[in-house]
Amino acid sequence: MLMNWPERVWIYSPIRVFFQIREIREWLRLVGRAETENALEIGCGLGRGAGLLVNRMGFREVVAFDLEERLIVRAVKSNPDSLKQKISFYVGDAQDLPFRDSSFDAVVNFGIIHHVLDWRRCISELSRVLRPGGLFYFEEIYPPLYANFLMKHVVRHPTEDRFSGTQFLEALASQGLCLVDGVRLESRFGIVGIARKSSA
Repeated sequence: MLMNWPERVWIYSPIRVFFQIREIREWLRLVGRAETENALEIGCGLGRGAGLLVNRMGFREVVAFDLEERLIVRAVKSNPDSLKQKISFYVGDAQDLPFRDSSFDAVVNFGIIHHVLDWRRCISELSRVLRPGGLFYFEEIYPPLYANFLMKHVVRHPTEDRFSGTQFLEALASQGLCLVDGVRLESRFGIVGIARKSSA
């Protein structure tokens, strides 16, 4: 689902980058730097997160996409020369990824799945393109944060079939994505964690 203007203000804001850095610090604390891996970032917006994945997490290559073409145009233009060989951007839909099975060592979600109409299909697609043993890094928010009385009048999100924390984790498990032991920070408003795709 395309974002409305208050959400665009959020993704343009330096505060958004601050939160992404905080999430990356938690991932690094839990599993360390990626170093040689390649990653897919869903819903990349202006591409700032993709740069952080290279510079802070150590991915050698990042493929990043967003549903909104104008965001991708801006991401390409603002991508520093030092990262042009490491990051590629394209317009795409998380419900239908144009990649072969097991294409990526890691998949990264900075709070995008709750925007997706068919979020279960999105998780299925993310698992499909992730290699066995690969890591799914995620930050996600729950309805008490974005669908409360105030926020539902400010931001635009799908309203049908939204997931709770339990439903989100069950959907991951159903696609062979199992939480790395002890790797999760969760509240009633959202979760930050890492899941590993089973090798079976």
